[in-house]
Amino acid sequence: MMISIRQRKEIKTTEVSEHFPVQEENVKLENKVPSGCTSRRLWKIVSFTVGGTVALCMGLLTSVYLATLHENDLWFSNIKEVEREISFRTECGLYYSYYKQMLQAPTLVQGFHGLIYDNKTESMRTINLLQRMNIYQEVFLSILYRVLPIQKYLEPVYFYIYTLFGLQAIYVTALYVTSWLLSGTWLSGLLAALWYVANRIDTTRVEFTIPLRENWALPFFAIQIAAVTYFLRPNLQPLSERRTLLAIFISTFLFSLTWQFNQFMMLMQALVLFILDSLDMLPAVKATWLYGIQIASLLLVCILQFFNSMILGSLLISFNLSVLIARKLQKILNLRSDEHIFKFLKAKFGFGATRDFDANLYLCEEAFGLLPLNTFERLSDTLLFYAYIFVLSITVIAALIVAFHNLSDSTNQQSMGKTGKCTVDLKPETAYNLIHTILFGFLALSTMRMKYLWTSHMCVFASFGLCSPEIWELLLKSVHLYNPKRIYIMRYSVPILILLYLCYKVYQIYAKRSPEEVHALLRSFGTDYVILEDSICYERRHHRGCRLRDLLDVANGHTMDGPGENDPDLKPADHPRFCEEIKRNLPSYVAHFTRVFQNKTFHVYKLSRNK
Repeated sequence: MMISIRQRKEIKTTEVSEHFPVQEENVKLENKVPSGCTSRRLWKIVSFTVGGTVALCMGLLTSVYLATLHENDLWFSNIKEVEREISFRTECGLYYSYYKQMLQAPTLVQGFHGLIYDNKTESMRTINLLQRMNIYQEVFLSILYRVLPIQKYLEPVYFYIYTLFGLQAIYVTALYVTSWLLSGTWLSGLLAALWYVANRIDTTRVEFTIPLRENWALPFFAIQIAAVTYFLRPNLQPLSERRTLLAIFISTFLFSLTWQFNQFMMLMQALVLFILDSLDMLPAVKATWLYGIQIASLLLVCILQFFNSMILGSLLISFNLSVLIARKLQKILNLRSDEHIFKFLKAKFGFGATRDFDANLYLCEEAFGLLPLNTFERLSDTLLFYAYIFVLSITVIAALIVAFHNLSDSTNQQSMGKTGKCTVDLKPETAYNLIHTILFGFLALSTMRMKYLWTSHMCVFASFGLCSPEIWELLLKSVHLYNPKRIYIMRYSVPILILLYLCYKVYQIYAKRSPEEVHALLRSFGTDYVILEDSICYERRHHRGCRLRDLLDVANGHTMDGPGENDPDLKPADHPRFCEEIKRNLPSYVAHFTRVFQNKTFHVYKLSRNK
């Protein structure tokens, strides 16, 4: 089958080249015709400027928001240095200790020597930490801190955590850009970023496990996905293509260097490329480039990790080179340092039990168990999961149609010029992200810790689909309601309504809702504390009908407070206003909320976790 696919690709290339002069002539003619090109170009510049500014703002705001959550949770700036370090629990503290060790070394050379000949991490053994662990990020950060003139203004621990929170800004910006590239509008990027923040409990855990390797690696992986998405676009200029390949290589290398699970993520990415290449949804040349970048990045990491045999015998290199070579490599090489990961995977997926301590330690951890079902409840509360399933269903159907058409055409290559073109189209970058999200979805379902790969991409994929003209065109055509104006209305109105819905939900504490409803709503967002403000609860600045509580009452179908008319379909609420009633300390409220602070304006309540 692969031979016929390759031949079919060559035929298509020839067919395109035959028509190219005509297309080129048409382009020249269009360029000569005076039209609204100038205004369209100006509009693109304005849109790009606004969209780019919003992307940067969303990234920075997310970074500040997560840093603030970390500060509020631990009161980090008001505790002692040793208490700050103790807050990095389990392996987080281990990673931070290497950063501290490099800073305390008299010279950088001595610091490197201490890492290469380490006799403290493992009892009675001297190991090379740069070979065994992904700690180059701590090494680089310690060098940067020693070189930059910031020691007088910024403590080492703050330089460390601020770097991680800064990477979150890059992470969210990359998600934003990927969604924008797929949909063609930055509105989808904004929706993706807000979904990422609204579902924070399921999309990231950086604010309470800062030094974890995934918090270093996932931002670079998001950049790589954005770059691959752009690279798979057709008709890229050679210069743009080369720059994009460089971005892919750098981000792939940094992702591989900073996380020990990198090869399994990239193995799935290689499977995505293989599937798309086999179904002729992807140019073979571009797939080859991406395979080569993966191998080159991993080999470079292998060199930096003193020829770590785990990398040389990895499944990714095995897959990309050949299965036969892989078997020989895994038998010849002495895979000791990280072979427990292979044992864990074999036991995890039912290929045999293991008595290996490290592998069983992974198996017993909740983070490596199946994805809990309540994850989908939280994702549904923000409409993310519903939107994701909607977009996924449409794109899967489109992909199946295109794949069937491509494969059926390959059986009769001689009639290529006569066969009709498939009415359903799927862009290479869309197909790539589709298979990407499906495979990472299976990974997340099987291993809870990997959900952060899937849920962040879920935000991108769902927002792209809701803002994509192709998705809406396919849907409207299938129900015989196709109209260009309807597509325009749907791709902008639906995401705007969802954005308004997300904002409308953080304000329900000022509505007439039961304590159980408010508690469940706040917990769905991962909220631990809620701040009630009297100036909002008892607002008098606006006239009746424009006060926040009035807007919430009308939205919930309840009559407004005070004298005046109400719409006939509005009904009295079943519950009093939450922000007023909670202050009475009634049992139904105390069971869910505990007041921890109050003054003339603010009332702070802690949410119970067991309800």
